[in-house]
This record gives sequence, structure tokens and C-alpha cells, in this order.
Amino acid sequence: MKSTTMKTLATCVVAASILFTGCKKGDVGPAGANGTNGIVPASTDGFIKGTLIGTRQNGAQINETFNFTNFWGGHAGTLDSNSASYTYNVQRAADIFGANSAAISVSVATTTATTGVISLNSFSFTKTLGTNKEFDFTTNGNNNTTITGLSYDKNSGQFTGSFTMPLNAAQNSTGNTATISGSFQATITQLYNFTHHAAAPNVSLKD
Repeated sequence: MKSTTMKTLATCVVAASILFTGCKKGDVGPAGANGTNGIVPASTDGFIKGTLIGTRQNGAQINETFNFTNFWGGHAGTLDSNSASYTYNVQRAADIFGANSAAISVSVATTTATTGVISLNSFSFTKTLGTNKEFDFTTNGNNNTTITGLSYDKNSGQFTGSFTMPLNAAQNSTGNTATISGSFQATITQLYNFTHHAAAPNVSLKD
């Protein structure tokens, strides 16, 4: 019985050896197509650019230029409306992480208006000052001021303007007064939101 078992085991070992030595590794196949990049690609259209002037917390003067041109997903700019006004929205950044970026909205009475109110909803600027040193500037909350020289071409969607935004000490991270002056340009997509009211079927929509 023991002899039969040993013979069977030896036969299995020999068969396994023949099986493994007889298998040859096949040729490597062609490389597959590249996968989709995990980071959303940047789009460009227009800009928000200008100059930042102020005083740092250590007393050093600030006189920096910025030019933000990128946006990620969505529209280059939008125009929305309600029963009383129109609002343009534009935001641009240098990178997707928003360390250097600006977001503005402009409220006007009509789409042909050349004056309105601009809100600097957010603004961030960073600059390397050397090894392990960086200057960071941010605004606090929404900051508003009047704006003139607006231009909107309904056919092309082109929207442009220039602004000067004074900031008091509490409205920015330096704790000192500052001024952000700049201009913007964007191709605007007008949004239409239709709401049907049963009690008022003949409500006219602004266009």
C-alpha cells in the first residue's frame, strides 16, 4: 500500500514538472490607450487682471500685478436676471487650487448699462519671498463699489470693464488699507430660468 502511494506521488511530481517546464511565457502585448487625466483640464477665455497696492503687516509696501486667465468646468461667465436687475458673474484663477484667483459679480439695471455695482466676492494672491517664505493676501467677505465703462455685446457675448476696489483694514488680510485695480473680459452665457405661475399665465420674461 505504501509502495503504491509513493509511486503515485512520484508520478504526480514528474507530471507537474513537465507541465511547468513546458509552459512558455507569451510575448508582451501592445500598450493600451492612455487613461483619462484625473485633473480637470483648464479652460481659458478672457481674464481678470490688474494691480494690488497696499502695505504688508511688517510695513513693507505692496505693488504687485496679477493676471488670472483659467477656469475649470462650466461657463466662461454667466448673466442671470430677476425682475429688477441683471447680474454678471466671472471668476478666474492661476491654478485649480485657487491660491491665486478672483471672483467678481456685476449688477446692472439693463444689459446696455455702462455703470453698475461690482462685488469682489473673493480675491487671493500669493508670492514666494524666498526660501520658506511666502506673501499671502486675501480679501475678507464681499467688497462692493460702483463701476463705470461697462460694455456688453449681446451678439458675441463679450463683456468687459475696469474697476478700482478700495479695501479698508478689516477687508483684507494685511490689516492695512489696500487697493485692487484691474480690468476683466469674458464671453458671457445668458441663463434663462422659466417659472410658470398658474395664477399669472401671462407673465413676461426679461431677455
